[in-house]
Parts: sequence; C-alpha cells; structure tokens
Amino acid sequence: MDELSVLMLIERTDMLGLPADDPTDALRLADWLEIVAVLSRDGNSSQGDLERAFRRAALAEYSDDESIERKLLDVFAELERRAQAAGAAYPFVIGYGVIQRRSRWEDFPAYVFCLCLSYFDLTATGHAPKLFERVSCWAAKGYLKGDAVGFGWPRSDLPTSFAEAVTELCKRIGEGVGFRQQPELDRKDDKLDVVAWRDFADKQPSKLILFGQCAAGRNWEEKLGELQPEAFYKQWMQVPPLSPPVKSFFVPHRIHSGKWTYVANNAGILFERCRIAFWAHQQIADYNPHISWVRELLSNVAA
Repeated sequence: MDELSVLMLIERTDMLGLPADDPTDALRLADWLEIVAVLSRDGNSSQGDLERAFRRAALAEYSDDESIERKLLDVFAELERRAQAAGAAYPFVIGYGVIQRRSRWEDFPAYVFCLCLSYFDLTATGHAPKLFERVSCWAAKGYLKGDAVGFGWPRSDLPTSFAEAVTELCKRIGEGVGFRQQPELDRKDDKLDVVAWRDFADKQPSKLILFGQCAAGRNWEEKLGELQPEAFYKQWMQVPPLSPPVKSFFVPHRIHSGKWTYVANNAGILFERCRIAFWAHQQIADYNPHISWVRELLSNVAA
C-alpha cells in the first residue's frame, strides 16, 4: 500500500483516539500528534486537534480551560525538544501551534518506525523487534563512525549457533580470540543485541566497543540491568578485550526528563528515539522492510 492509499483512509483526527494507556502523559500526547500528522491528508496536526480530543474525552484532568492550556504547552514543548534532538531526522516542522510533515514520511523512516513501534507497542507481533535491532545497529554505527553488527536472536548477521556467533564476533572486532568452550552452558544471545566498534588504522586491539541491548516494549525499564558487558566477555570470550566494552541501551521511546539521569545511570550510553533517528538517518541503509511494516500498521489503524 502506498502513502496516498494510507492517507486516504483517514480524514479526521477523531478517528484516532487519545492514547488509552495514559491520555494525560505529555510524551504520549506528543506521539499522538505526530501519528495524526503522519496519517492526515494535509500532513499536519495542531493544538486545536488535541484540544478537541481532550474535550471529547471529557477527562477530569481536562475539566477547565486552564488545565487544557497547560497540557498543550507541555506537549508542544516536548515536540520542540524532539525537533532539536533528532535534527534532520525529524519528520516535522513545529510552529504556531501546528506540527507539519516536512515531506513524505517515508523520507524519515528511522523516526517514524520508532514512533509507531513505541506508540502502538507491537513488539510481540511479526518481526518488529528485529527491525528495531537493525535500526539500532545503524544508529550505533553512525555514532561511532565505525562498524556494527546485530547479535540478538534470531541472528542474520552472524552464525545461528551461539558459540560460532561469539567466535565470529571476536574475529570481526579483533578482540577476545574466540568462544570459551563450556559444554554445560548454552545461550541464544545472553541479552546482547548490538555490538559496535571503531577501529584504528592498525586494526590492533584496544579500541572503543559498545555492547548494547534493545528493548522495544513498554516494559523496557525492567530490562535496564539485564546486559552486563563484563560478565558477558568474561564468561564467553577466551580473552577479555583490552579496553572493556561500554554498555549501551536502545529504546524506540522518549524518556521523561525527570527519569533521564536514573535511566542513563543504568543504561550506559542511552539511545532513545531521537538519538537513534539522528544517527541512523545519516546511514545508507535498506529501510524498505521498515517502511512496509509502518504502511501495513497504519493502514490497519486507519481502516
């Protein structure tokens, strides 16, 4: 289904209700406005659209004009922060209470894919988690200006076997020698989804390496402490890397400012939606599977 076909399926913002899980959260409401702008025939959404949705919902939190105005200001402040953080990867222009699509949403696949994955929370269906891992790899590669590979299960970039995958990973990063044999232990990925590194010209050990975990679902906070890079390489590699890998964490969501320090302290280097989009957008990559996934999702939403 092409973009025009999708856009023709929706004409009014009331066809997309406010986020049912939390219709008062500024981040979720900012997502709602972005989704509406993607779906709308004229490519925009506005404070007026959100205000009308508030009044239709008749929630106690929006019982008077003052409370509605405060929430509108909070939501548009969040949109402005997104525009700054995502830079050229942000699909919208924000101004005068309106969010306007820059062009076709397909021109900004990294951001729109993460937006839809976060808003609709469809991680348990299809191949969306693996698509997110791929975007995360591109973001890590762009950030380091180096190389990256997906390690998460099921694997496509590395051998299916865990032992063979570790050995091949060691070969690619030039560290670790190979898999440390332990017949009584077996794993699929041991929480490691993304590995990125930046080589020097000499290709010698001692370099910057990222070990990252992807968490696309709403329960992402529960996963913050799962990946332990030191435990991974001590357990599975014959020789520890000379420079210990840095922990990183990838989510398609936005993080509340009040939680940022806590999340980052536990995540290592934090890649949230705007950071992922900023760096992935700069990579030459095949986004066709992501675009197809978004098109199918939006056609079902708008139907």
